[in-house]
Amino acid sequence: MIKIKPHRSRKPATRRSAPRHWKQRRLNLRNNRRKPAFRPSFRSPSAQLQNPVPIPFPATSMPNAQQQVPAAVSLYDIMRFPVIDWQFRWQRPQQMSEQFAQQGHRVFYVAPEMIGLGKEDASKEEICRHVKVKNIDRNIWLVTLCANQRLNLYQDQMDHWDIQYLNWSVQHVREKFGISQLVSIVDLPFWTPLVTAMDQHQIVYDCMDHHAGFSTNDKSMLQLEERLLRVAGLVVTSSQHLFDWAAKFNPSTVLIRNAADTAHFSKRTEEFLPELDSIHQPIIGYYGAISDWFDIDLIELLANSRPDWTFVLIGHTFGCDTSGIEGLSNVLLLGEKPYHELPSYLHRFRVAFIPFKQNELTQATNPVKLYEYLAAGKPVVSTSLPEVRTVAQHLVTVADTPAQYEAAIEAALIDSDQSIIEQRQQFAQLNNWDQRYEELHHAILRHLYPKVSVVLVVHNSWAHTQQCLHRLLQPGHYPNLEVIVVDNASSDQTSSSLRSLNHPLIKVMTSAENLGFAAGNTLGCVQSTGDYIILLNNDTIVPDGSWISRLLRPFQEDDRLGMTGPMSNHVGNDQALDHFVGDAVQGAHPRWLNEFYEFYRRRYRYTDLLGFFCVAIRRSVWERVGALDPAYGLGMFEDDDYCERVRNAGYRLAIVEDAFVYHHGSVTIKKLKDHVYHALWNKNKAYYEQKWNKTWRLPKGPDSMFHMVDRPEDIASRVDQSGKKVVLVLGLTVWETNSRRWQHIVKGLSENEDLLVIVHTHIYHGNLIVGTRKIGPRLFFTNRIDLFSEVGFDQVVYCGSTDHHPYIRSDRYWADSLCYHEQQLNGLIACNDKLQVLDRMSVSQTVRHICSSIFETSEMAVD
Repeated sequence: MIKIKPHRSRKPATRRSAPRHWKQRRLNLRNNRRKPAFRPSFRSPSAQLQNPVPIPFPATSMPNAQQQVPAAVSLYDIMRFPVIDWQFRWQRPQQMSEQFAQQGHRVFYVAPEMIGLGKEDASKEEICRHVKVKNIDRNIWLVTLCANQRLNLYQDQMDHWDIQYLNWSVQHVREKFGISQLVSIVDLPFWTPLVTAMDQHQIVYDCMDHHAGFSTNDKSMLQLEERLLRVAGLVVTSSQHLFDWAAKFNPSTVLIRNAADTAHFSKRTEEFLPELDSIHQPIIGYYGAISDWFDIDLIELLANSRPDWTFVLIGHTFGCDTSGIEGLSNVLLLGEKPYHELPSYLHRFRVAFIPFKQNELTQATNPVKLYEYLAAGKPVVSTSLPEVRTVAQHLVTVADTPAQYEAAIEAALIDSDQSIIEQRQQFAQLNNWDQRYEELHHAILRHLYPKVSVVLVVHNSWAHTQQCLHRLLQPGHYPNLEVIVVDNASSDQTSSSLRSLNHPLIKVMTSAENLGFAAGNTLGCVQSTGDYIILLNNDTIVPDGSWISRLLRPFQEDDRLGMTGPMSNHVGNDQALDHFVGDAVQGAHPRWLNEFYEFYRRRYRYTDLLGFFCVAIRRSVWERVGALDPAYGLGMFEDDDYCERVRNAGYRLAIVEDAFVYHHGSVTIKKLKDHVYHALWNKNKAYYEQKWNKTWRLPKGPDSMFHMVDRPEDIASRVDQSGKKVVLVLGLTVWETNSRRWQHIVKGLSENEDLLVIVHTHIYHGNLIVGTRKIGPRLFFTNRIDLFSEVGFDQVVYCGSTDHHPYIRSDRYWADSLCYHEQQLNGLIACNDKLQVLDRMSVSQTVRHICSSIFETSEMAVD
């Protein structure tokens, strides 16, 4: 178990700082053969298609170019939110962190003690300046985060500012190191408010202890734990007791017990130990925490009964009354010892023991020391703990009374059977941290990164295919991925270029004839092995590595969801963005994309149609609904058709609003001659209408209340229909990349679900705003303030603009004083006698004041 009292002066318990120790570990790391970073999925073999559309495939071939060779496959990064300092007792958190690092994962270990700024409403830039990141070993960094207050992990709770500052601190680290695929391993429920506020990461709760059993835990800790259990994508437990309890809250719960660093503890050392040098009696030893769960009365009884034995206790004694044994000559309290010295002490023990009291806390404990004792081949005497009985009853003597303990120790002292010693060490060899890493890694892939098969059908246009594959497999891509490229009889360099590919994640299939979009994708789907299938056009540019996780997230929230699709710059339905910033070379502009993610965080909406330039499908849905209909030939209307089939099967379709994929737009189909294109269009449209006995209708346009609306009276009508309060922000003409105060005010206002925010500005991330454009769910930018002359605004807020707009109608006007010089502010006041000044308020105070003013006025009007 792991538990310490924070903010208490102490020596590091397992400081792995001995130069000889570190030198040896680095040598071991260099010599260790690295295991393959990419693991296969853990799903059963694909089921056969149920009533699939029959497709007469021509002969296809799969070149041998895709042999498994070392390549830049993606590894997720680890951020550990721990319960103990890195340099304290070396146990499960540090052991597992080191294992991940040895396998190539980057590990960011968060320091339990945070920097307390003691200042509300600080900027993100100010917070980031206080964050500390220190490289402490290969692939391991120690991270010190910044909060508003200094927090006690066991007794304090985070407030709004703590969560905000800590989240910004984490974002800073992610940006600094380019962290795309992040797994947050949480050791203590204290961290729950932070990890639930973070975006685009996977939460693992490593449940190592029964927290209700600790006297130092505040009641709020247990409430946070239940919340953490429910929101975690994976719960890892260290004992059967914890597994049985946690599984009631979260079905994605696994049992991964503790282990030993067998190489470290099995090696006998001859270090000089001055405390033990003069002892000639048998040593009965223990190391670890000596706290309220430790049976100190048992030690006193045994020591008084057997003065011919010496009892050596290593570890801090906070929470334990040791006064009864401090005067006994045959009991040594040695305090904490560095981790690298523990084997030397352990090998001096004749018998190692685990004298825990039996209570709810210890019933849930899987002692790390059990595995380490056995790794040294030592006889072990332990209290009758469930985990001890379960994992090593045949190797450990169980005792519950002082008499039983004394008899067991006496028997162990005369037992020198070498075969028993070897059995103990063999047990430890089978329960080492390498093996535990493999278990956890497999569980992470199975529960957090289910295998995804991306199917790419290509016909010529190698430049687009090359660009697509390059971005698809960029560093930081989805960790559990296969890419199946179906070459539909390309006649340019595509075929030869695909044959020369040598990437472990790419499988190439070639067809002697052009099968068309539907049949080509079906060929790829049949060969796929993923839990999810993504059909992706080759004329797309995926953004950062989060796009797949974003598409998959809604599936975890809605069991009836069959397919999802992203937003895009070029698509013929309501997946189209009203305003996009980017180009055909890089796709989405990175700064715009980050803000897009921020505005639309975790949002999705149901729809009747998804564009198949990029669509994610559950494998179970594809197996039930069947293949795409090949009757649509080269393409067009097969996506409308498949959406009908999926909905008729009882599934929903969703547009993931915080996912984006750039689309060049119909690169292949546009190469057809006009008369061929129109003939194909008319033929497939007629087939669709006949098949579904309905008239095909033009899909909806961008999901914006002002789309194609350019008359003031119509705009006013749309505002009234929204039923929301509306505020106009008059900012600067340029929305800058580095956010300024007025931009923070806009973002703060736009977070209010009941508020419609209109911003008068001209340039957004370097692009002109033309008309009125949707920027966020309830946020619109316009360069035509005259279009809103018929709108009765609930509030007008001046945040940088010095222009007077006499046709703007509102009963209340505000000016943020910190956005103006005194002369500018006086000029505004002279033009508007209703203008009130928000004097030197923080951004959050300004936002709260404006919102409360709006809704208080509304309540007064109702009364």
